[in-house]
Amino acid sequence: MSALTFTLKAKPTQRLDLSPLVPARLAKLKPQEIEALRIGTTRLKLTVGDAFKVKGSEAGTLRFVGTDARCDFIGKELRDGEILVDGDAGAYLGAAMKSGTIQVNGNAGALAGASMSGGTLAIAGHAGERAAGVLVGETHGMKGGVLTIGRNAGPLVGERMRRGLVIVNGDAGDYAGGRMIAGTILFKRRVGKNAGYALRRGSLIFLREPDEVLATFGDCGVVEFNYLRLLERWLRDTGRPVRLGGRARRLMGDMAALGKGEMLIIA
Repeated sequence: MSALTFTLKAKPTQRLDLSPLVPARLAKLKPQEIEALRIGTTRLKLTVGDAFKVKGSEAGTLRFVGTDARCDFIGKELRDGEILVDGDAGAYLGAAMKSGTIQVNGNAGALAGASMSGGTLAIAGHAGERAAGVLVGETHGMKGGVLTIGRNAGPLVGERMRRGLVIVNGDAGDYAGGRMIAGTILFKRRVGKNAGYALRRGSLIFLREPDEVLATFGDCGVVEFNYLRLLERWLRDTGRPVRLGGRARRLMGDMAALGKGEMLIIA
C-alpha cells in the first residue's frame, strides 16, 4: 500500500488548519470522509477535498506535497506514525506532538515543535521564531523529543524549554534559549544577542564562540565533560554526526535568574 498523500491543488486563499490530518484520526476514516474534513480558518468553508488531491491508502505514513507557508498545524499532537512534507510548512508544525516522526524538506513557520513532548521533528530548511517554544495555553516550551533545524532558526529558539534536544545547524536569532528551564540546545554556527537570557537550568552548547555573552554569566574556565563525549557518540549513532570532543569553556548563569544553567563553548 502507498502512503496517504495530500497534494496541494493551488496556492490557498486562506490559512489552512491541517491539525485533523494525523495518522491516528485518518486510519478510522473512509476516503470521502477524509476529503470532507474542514480545514479552513475563515467564514468561507474549505475542506480537504477542496484544497488537496488525495490518493493512497496507508494512513500510518502521511505525505504532503507542494505545501507552503499558509499550511499551519501540520502534525499537531502527533502520537504515532510518520509525516513527510515535500514543501514548506506554516506555523505550529509538530506543536504538542507526543511521538512519531515529522520530516520537512523545506522551511517551517513560527513555533515549530512548540511544547512538543516526544518524537522526532526534522526541518531541512529554516525555522521561524520561537521554535521549540511555548504553545498558546501552555506554560512550558519543548518538553521532550528531538528537533533538528537544517539551516537558520529565528529569535527565541527554545523559549521556556523544559526538556529534550534541539540542534541548530545554521545561525540562530536573538534570545536563543531565553527563559529556558532545562534541556539542551546545540548551536553549530553563530547566535544573535542575549543568548541564554534568564536561563535557569539546561545547557547551551556552542561550536563557535558567541559574538557577545551576557555579563550575568560567570566564567568557570575550560573543563572536561564526559557528557559531551556521550552526546557526540549518540549523535553519530543516530545519523547526526558532529565533533564535540570532551573539553569546553563553561559559563554558568543566568545569575540574574536561578543561575544553574550553563553555556559550553567547545574548546
